[in-house]
Amino acid sequence: MEQYPTRDEQEDLHDLNEVMQAFGVSEWNNLGTIEEIATPRLFSVLVDIKGHHYILRERLEGLVAEDSDHRYAFRQFLQQAGIPLPSLWLTAQGKPTVVVGDTSFELEQEPQGELFSTTSPRSLAWVGDAGTMLARIHQVSRTYPGPQHRWPSEAHIGGVVQGYLNMARGRAEQSEIAAVAAALSNWCDQWEAVLPSAMVSIGAVRGLPEFHIHGDYHALNLRLGTQGVTAVLNLAASRWEKRIIELAYALFYFSALEWQPNAALTRPLVKRGLDPERARRFLAAYGAIYPPEPRESATLGDALMLVSPIATMNGPLEDVFFMQQGGPGNHGVEEQLIDDVMERLAWATSLPGWLARVRRSLAEMWQ
Repeated sequence: MEQYPTRDEQEDLHDLNEVMQAFGVSEWNNLGTIEEIATPRLFSVLVDIKGHHYILRERLEGLVAEDSDHRYAFRQFLQQAGIPLPSLWLTAQGKPTVVVGDTSFELEQEPQGELFSTTSPRSLAWVGDAGTMLARIHQVSRTYPGPQHRWPSEAHIGGVVQGYLNMARGRAEQSEIAAVAAALSNWCDQWEAVLPSAMVSIGAVRGLPEFHIHGDYHALNLRLGTQGVTAVLNLAASRWEKRIIELAYALFYFSALEWQPNAALTRPLVKRGLDPERARRFLAAYGAIYPPEPRESATLGDALMLVSPIATMNGPLEDVFFMQQGGPGNHGVEEQLIDDVMERLAWATSLPGWLARVRRSLAEMWQ
């Protein structure tokens, strides 16, 4: 696992005055470094510019270097259509980023609103609000006049999910705890048994809508209030994609996972599968604005089959795959948490069978 500098060390690396001068800002106040919950490893500092708060941050790199032009052009298009993305400070030359040394920076208006929380009394309403906002983004994106920004073929969903399963196989072989190793192997077996048919089913439906998607539409990239979504954040993964893929990701995030601000781990929300009420609320809100094309709703279960292993490894099983393993003391911590890990692995392993059983119900929820 890579080692990242502390906040103090990071600030020493950057001459903030030089960065702000590059943006054309000479008068500003440093309000302190912050940890942005969706991108905790990037340097970020809150600044005041004439009474307005902005976040100065290292620019989050996308998958490919040439994505930056699309990211900002698409962002501007969405803003002009009324999607609430925070404004970026532009240089005198109209550029949204500056480069100091070998680091790119953005200066973004501080978003307003609350973080999504599953335990909030407004949680169910917010699930609907998230579905409504995603549908609005997708409707607007259909008319985007810019060039298609496609990720390379190896980054398409089929290749990505297979890469994740290969990683899981490797982790199973490395695990020193037999129960975890066996559970991981079983988890891979369950998914590998269903993924080929899911890909064939989606590929067999002609005319599935494709356009530029947000690319990372989950709870941490939204801010909400009493009137719904107040801010949409982080277009770094925006790309040309089938909308059914993003809809499946978003449905999983908002109906399968428990979101608690400042929690170290995103846990499953229910003991099996997705929460039916939240899934129904999200799909009803989305479908009220952007209903499915003919035969498209029948592929929702297949799309969930494709995205669930990825979302699970980045969520409920994140500590199994992406936190340091095998170092001093880590094996003992893993042993202490074995029951918790096994419970989450059991949930993850049951997903393929659960999705197969509710496939028709999911299609009926999206009308």
